[in-house]
Amino acid sequence: MANERAVRLTHSILFTLITLASIVALAISASLVANYNNYGYPPVNTNAYRDRIRICLAASIWTTFIGLVLTVGFQVMGTKVAFGILTHLIPLIIAFILFIIGAGSLTALTNGTDCGSAEGGFDRCNIVKGLVAISWIDTIFVLLALIFVSVLAIKARGGFGARKSTLYDA
Repeated sequence: MANERAVRLTHSILFTLITLASIVALAISASLVANYNNYGYPPVNTNAYRDRIRICLAASIWTTFIGLVLTVGFQVMGTKVAFGILTHLIPLIIAFILFIIGAGSLTALTNGTDCGSAEGGFDRCNIVKGLVAISWIDTIFVLLALIFVSVLAIKARGGFGARKSTLYDA
């Protein structure tokens, strides 16, 4: 059985970091979508920028929502199966997939772009690169949370199993 205090502390730190990084990514991607919808997307790869920034927006909305729900829910009802291992794993896997798709594809699109040059840069280029950075940071935080919950799920296999276990049962 895992130390309850260590699980609670690790969960609080990880999910607070995830939530904060997701709120920053949400603000950046929402401002980019609003700006580009009003003034037009970059002249090169217009649909590519639109789609990739919107994937990052969807990933940050999803991760902010689950981060808030799982953080508050675990603190209030951490001993209930409703906020158990499986309840953490599924939304984290979805968040990880969304962020990997968004951050990876936006990185590939902006990799050769020089925001300082007149021919390579575009409006809000540095902000798009900032979105790439915060998306990768959030991806790393979600991966760390996935590893944390997966280790607890593996430890819980000896007891009730991952479906019926809380994070404390591991």
